[in-house]
Amino acid sequence: MPYLAQIHQTLPRLLALFDNDAASATYGMGDRFHWAWGLIDFGNGTFQGAANGLARLLVENLLPDSFTETHILKRIDSMFTAAGRLRRKDGSMEEAFPYEGSFCVTALVAYDLLTADELLNERLDAATKKRYLSTIQPMINYLQHAEETHAFISNHLATAVAALFKWCELTGDSSRNRAEEILGRIFSEQSEEGWYREYEGADPGYQTLCSYYLADVMRMRGGADLKDSLVRSMRFL
Repeated sequence: MPYLAQIHQTLPRLLALFDNDAASATYGMGDRFHWAWGLIDFGNGTFQGAANGLARLLVENLLPDSFTETHILKRIDSMFTAAGRLRRKDGSMEEAFPYEGSFCVTALVAYDLLTADELLNERLDAATKKRYLSTIQPMINYLQHAEETHAFISNHLATAVAALFKWCELTGDSSRNRAEEILGRIFSEQSEEGWYREYEGADPGYQTLCSYYLADVMRMRGGADLKDSLVRSMRFL
């Protein structure tokens, strides 16, 4: 694995972003501007998505030898706890402004936490699974009706599609119709050249991210329409 050495080198810095004091009101939060330095009075929820990467490293047995499974599971658990505290009453998360109701970050955190839950399935007891899903459910509820109106950003929409499909897969709840509706909008704005619309044109960097989420949707949903879309995306890239 070509990047494993870099991952191991970066892990201590990643973990140092998070408040690891179990007695703290900000336990498990990853935004040091908020919990450590007090430069902002709200927490950027994006950092909680690190639960996905840690879970992936754990289940693939790619963590450094000095990292125990118990320790990493505890760290991931703290990220879920903090996500519940950061989440607003309407289910939304924020990134840059308090109470902004970020469609993108809500979808991103929901997707990453759901993926961590999916990956760790055999390592979690029933009570923990229930608690994790109850943390994520308000975010999914928010995605069911919220819209991102300032621009058409395919990678943000694809994140929501992936989160909604994953929620449906793990819980059986009816989030598929909303996911299909958003997916259809992504298809309708894909260029004949294969690029996904990001604001008013192509962005190869964000296209790789959009394709990543849609590839996971392909795993869950299938479909000739999505396969064709991804093939055209890869050809463009």
